[in-house]
Amino acid sequence: MGGMSQGAMSMGGQAAGRRQPLEAAAAAVPGARHVTVYVLPGGNGLGFSGPDRRHHDTIVPSSFVLRKGIPVTLTVINLDDMRHSITAPDLGINVVIGAGVDRRDGTVAPRTTTYTFTPAKAGEFRWFCVFPCDMPTHWAMSASYDGAARDGFMAGVIRVL
Repeated sequence: MGGMSQGAMSMGGQAAGRRQPLEAAAAAVPGARHVTVYVLPGGNGLGFSGPDRRHHDTIVPSSFVLRKGIPVTLTVINLDDMRHSITAPDLGINVVIGAGVDRRDGTVAPRTTTYTFTPAKAGEFRWFCVFPCDMPTHWAMSASYDGAARDGFMAGVIRVL
């Protein structure tokens, strides 16, 4: 490889520093066919910490990349005892996430929700949770600069290439 180590190569076989545009690089990578996200409840300290230093309900990862025309199965594992959603009106999806089940010992049995769809158009699509959550403050549900719910907590972006 002309003295260049494997580690110096970037996606698409180009040397580091000469990066391809994202769309061209993505063409060399198979589309995501399965994405798993987790709902982490803030009340028990699993959710991410906000600027108030309190833990808040969080869906992780909050952003992911898909390919137009490639079917994808979204699996959501909810560790919270409340229902949530991943709602992206401009992408035409509204995934209602079933609540985990409270156990007698005070823990929550996770609930898994599976949703399969095929993104029909390319772009960046903001999603958010439509159900009030993040008790008692509802901070993760308060409006952020680009719409309902806080990005990185109960909102994010689905990018379709």
